[in-house]
Amino acid sequence: MESFTGQSLKGPADAVALLKLGDTAKDTADEKTATSAAGRARALAIKFGKGRVVVQGESAMLSALIGPEKYKMGMNVPGNDNKQYALNLMHWLSGLLKEK
Repeated sequence: MESFTGQSLKGPADAVALLKLGDTAKDTADEKTATSAAGRARALAIKFGKGRVVVQGESAMLSALIGPEKYKMGMNVPGNDNKQYALNLMHWLSGLLKEK
């Protein structure tokens, strides 16, 4: 799985962290405003009532972008498993992927 931009997330206690960030991760708008993102995640999975919710702090990993200079992001980047991640999300959200 590869992410490209975005922000870190912290959810309620019953949320499951997807793509948990490492101890050295930082949220930053620029070099002067970096804050620790340790213990946070790039995405969260949460059961809500009878349904399920996934909250993403980054959307490019679920896209297939090619920029003006042929810069690739998301599912267009060779060697990552973003397509499988997206499929797994859809299976979990739909209830096709059962929990153990």
